[in-house]
Amino acid sequence: MLSMQLKNGEYLTIGEDIVVQVFQMGSSFRVAVEAPKEIPIVRGEIREREGRRPACIKERKPKSPSRQERDKRRDFKRSAQAD
Repeated sequence: MLSMQLKNGEYLTIGEDIVVQVFQMGSSFRVAVEAPKEIPIVRGEIREREGRRPACIKERKPKSPSRQERDKRRDFKRSAQAD
């Protein structure tokens, strides 16, 4: 597996037909993919629901306690705003 760091707006190509570009959106990233229609593009979480996790994918590190608390506060604020 190739692993590389890309800066906001940079892209990589796979062969001649596939282009992947990354964009930083605050604390997350958006990934834009251009590929032929016959090549399926599926989020990893969908594959994992079907029990199909690629062997090359590393496990995520568990969130730190401070990150878990921050996520809980954010989720609470969002749910309060939705009510």
